[in-house]
Amino acid sequence: MSEQIRLTGAQQTLLGPLYARALDNRRPDPVLGDETSDRLLNDIDFDFPGLKLSSGDRMAIILRAKELDTWAADYLADHPDAVVLHLACGLDSRAFRLDLPDEVDWFDVDLPDVIELRNRLYPEQPGNYRTIASSATDPGWLDQVPTGRPTLVIAEGLTMYLTEADGVAMLRRLVERFQVGEMMFDVVLPWAAKAARASRFLQSTGAEFHWGIGDPHALELRVPGLRLRDQRPLMNLPGVAKMSTANRVSAKVMNAIPPLRDAMRLLRFSFEHEPREKVELTGAQATMLATVYLRALDNRSDHPMLGDRWADEAVQRIDFDFSKFKMSSRNAASVAMRANVIDGWTREALRPGMTVLHLGCGLDSRFERVAPPEGVDWYDVDQPDVIDLRDKLFPASPHRRTIGSSVTAPDLLDGIPGDQPVLVIAEGLVMYLSEEDGLALLRRITHHFPSGELIFDAFSTFGVRLSNRFNPAVVHAGARLHWGIDNPKDLETSVPGLKLVTEWSFTDAPELDRYPAPMRAVLRTSGHIPAIRRMGRMLRYRF
Repeated sequence: MSEQIRLTGAQQTLLGPLYARALDNRRPDPVLGDETSDRLLNDIDFDFPGLKLSSGDRMAIILRAKELDTWAADYLADHPDAVVLHLACGLDSRAFRLDLPDEVDWFDVDLPDVIELRNRLYPEQPGNYRTIASSATDPGWLDQVPTGRPTLVIAEGLTMYLTEADGVAMLRRLVERFQVGEMMFDVVLPWAAKAARASRFLQSTGAEFHWGIGDPHALELRVPGLRLRDQRPLMNLPGVAKMSTANRVSAKVMNAIPPLRDAMRLLRFSFEHEPREKVELTGAQATMLATVYLRALDNRSDHPMLGDRWADEAVQRIDFDFSKFKMSSRNAASVAMRANVIDGWTREALRPGMTVLHLGCGLDSRFERVAPPEGVDWYDVDQPDVIDLRDKLFPASPHRRTIGSSVTAPDLLDGIPGDQPVLVIAEGLVMYLSEEDGLALLRRITHHFPSGELIFDAFSTFGVRLSNRFNPAVVHAGARLHWGIDNPKDLETSVPGLKLVTEWSFTDAPELDRYPAPMRAVLRTSGHIPAIRRMGRMLRYRF
């Protein structure tokens, strides 16, 4: 007797993979060879051709299933006592296609009506196999799964149907509960998630894509403990060689165009849960979290500009939703370039017998990056709650002290000896001060120390106005910029003894050579427009 199917929306999409796997098995040289799907197709009363599954859809389904089988088999060979969570399993026979070790406990998880159908179609189940009737995003089902063992999470054809908030929350729960293991799942790029509205297959089921994942390293930082092991475009997997000529040609064309090549990918992560520091900062203080997040993203890129591994480690230990800043790896370049310039100037200026004031230090690892020579007294200065957090995240050093204070406090320098030259570093700080407070701070420094240098970045008045409206870190942190410096020479008049040494614009950065030629040309050309060139600059003074 044929099983009648009454599924709608996203649930009905599980029939597409079943159909694709069955048709693959009927080919003379199948890629997956899923005989169970072929059998189930005959047992189900449903209009499968009515799903309007294209040849390309079927190819993607088979390629991802084959590679996930391979990855899962590799993991289970190394961890024969693992727990496996197969999320949104649908009618997939993966638990029966793979040769499971006897010690493995396998859990197929899906919505109640899917699990009810699945249990009717798979009446014979081994003792180490169970089904759980629940949405994968519902925390309650986790109580049914044992912990304390290596855990493999497989989610095929799931992430794109979730909202971003639900998806990230689900991944965080899995890492926190199961502590150690791997996750493997397929994703689509954000533009592909939007373009999926034109899919005849999705239109036929009434389902919709919601979540597209661009940079998997950003996901690592939003789900502490995740570490990307591998990412593979679906159209570049070994099984393509067995596809039809038309499909092979289509795959070759897609692989030649990066946005198309990466539109559908498989991601493989390891995970290991570590204790994290709960962080609740707002306003200007919260913007330092955006900075450390972008440095961590840069560190995880294929070709880091700054390579700040300390920022990466710090972000992994912070319990904070970095997505609130609405920033991605595209925003990391300017932060990395700024830090590179300041690091370079700092190394040039450092001498034994010098005091360093690192003002508004936030979670910056500059002390670790520049490794000051013996005889340098280094002071990291920021608000008390920021300093409390950084003392937990960064290793102590006998050559570094921290001061929990506002940089504008009149007594800031009282406990710091003023008998040796000073190097003052203030990255991402002066624009948050009022002009009055900023000038008063500079005068106190030049009065307290016999000589020294000041290195900081500044925005023009125009740059301040733009940032207050459009800079995502500023806007989403609820912060506000105040002080715009249009003519750096004006500070020489306002702060007696101060002399401008160097003025540097982002349009001068050698790292711009990494950008694609059209963007590089635009950025270089904009450097000849004074209003743009002065929007954001690095300034170096001596006194």
